[in-house]
Amino acid sequence: MFKRPARLLVAALTDDGRARCVARLAQQSAFADWLEVRPAVSMRTLAKEDLAWADLLIAVDPQSATAVPEQRPPTCRLSRWALPHADAPDLETAVTTTLNCMVGGMRMLARLDSETTG
Repeated sequence: MFKRPARLLVAALTDDGRARCVARLAQQSAFADWLEVRPAVSMRTLAKEDLAWADLLIAVDPQSATAVPEQRPPTCRLSRWALPHADAPDLETAVTTTLNCMVGGMRMLARLDSETTG
């Protein structure tokens, strides 16, 4: 069973708004019990404290994925999301779909875990 929300540190290569969009949409009630999200200003300037806090480092595009710090802790896994540009009209839809998939998987695992332990 999940003991706490998953901690996601989200970054683009620059502060183009996508990381903040993910953090804002993750506050919706459908996600809030499952996810805690921090946006980063840039993948190039991640603080060691934030990397130590995060369970998952989210690169929102291929450019940010190339700038992932090599020195992240082993407890901070990497995930690559292919989100549209920050000014794309379908950005919020893409973020919501991706968050739904992530939380849906977590719900399924929690249900399986409760069936095997209960």
